[in-house]
Amino acid sequence: MKNALLIVSLAMASNSFADELAVAGQWLVDTQGVTLLDPQSSGLTLRHNELLHIGDNKADKTMRNVLLRIDPTTAQLKAAPIAITVAPSLQHSCFADLLHGDPDFEALTWDRIDDTTLITVTEDSRAYSLSAQCQAKYAHSYSTDYPSLLLKIIVDKALSQAQIVAVRPIQFPKSAKVGNFPNDGIEGLAFDNNRNLYLALEQNSANAPMIFSSPYGADFWQDESFIAVTDAGLHLPNIDNQDHPINALDFLPSDKPNHPGYLIAMARNDDQLWIIDLAKQAPAVVQNIGFYAATPATSQCPSYERMSQTAAEGIAVKGNQVFIVNDPWQRHYADNIQCPENAINFNRFSPLLFSLQINPQWFIPQKAVKELQNSHIN
Repeated sequence: MKNALLIVSLAMASNSFADELAVAGQWLVDTQGVTLLDPQSSGLTLRHNELLHIGDNKADKTMRNVLLRIDPTTAQLKAAPIAITVAPSLQHSCFADLLHGDPDFEALTWDRIDDTTLITVTEDSRAYSLSAQCQAKYAHSYSTDYPSLLLKIIVDKALSQAQIVAVRPIQFPKSAKVGNFPNDGIEGLAFDNNRNLYLALEQNSANAPMIFSSPYGADFWQDESFIAVTDAGLHLPNIDNQDHPINALDFLPSDKPNHPGYLIAMARNDDQLWIIDLAKQAPAVVQNIGFYAATPATSQCPSYERMSQTAAEGIAVKGNQVFIVNDPWQRHYADNIQCPENAINFNRFSPLLFSLQINPQWFIPQKAVKELQNSHIN
């Protein structure tokens, strides 16, 4: 079926389970079945068997400052976009101008104990400035002049309303050398099963991606003081000093009762998934991905066409499935056009929803996997 997600493993003769997976996506569509107009996807999370989506401030005006509810099976919106408002209690906050403007939302997760609490984070706030008093108060973020903000969004049980009610600016360790790069901030958020919040940084001043963490307790949102995050000290892939940013993050539980689980990260520039051991025992696993866009059933084109510009920026785990959404890069998204009938979707900067199965070989030491593959060849 043309509307089914296709998952194909390529180059199986190789001795590596990081061989490329070809993964096909469905176009995200509204309640009427029309592809979405430039939502600039930047965050995705699974909550109560539906995907929640947030976009950044480069989105079409109709898609800014909203949450989207997505059916993971059909990639169709379950309701109209939900406007994100700001609580009156924040009108005197140091960050009020930004919150009432167009915050650059990046990443989305939710409190597993209180399902009415969502959490997002801001990135590029260069268009806004702090008062002299607030600037002095938040001068030591050890990152950008305007600090990155964790935001608490409260939703109602029906998920028909959403409101920002609390803010925590982020203070990075000085030793992390995050640098003053407004567009290289936190782009992934995830909770583990021990109430730790993980924050994935695109890259620091040495072009190295990093993952930070913070305990998440009942008093987390009690005031607007800095939340001091720490380097999680996880084993990331051994890579060069070029651009290999992390642009999405989620948690993968382990079947082992005493194992803390894994983080699954999206390395956008490389079209790779990184599976990162929270026990800090195994090296990170790298899974290469080839992304494919579906073509209309009525077209004369092949059912799918490979994308050259994907820019995946949202990831969410559901059981043994991983969902990924891409953030159409406006400058290069049209480079994907091959099938004429798909041109309208790429020109609307419409994202796709991809899905793949969790690979059990991700959790087996690479040496053992190679030995297993060699035994099958021999």
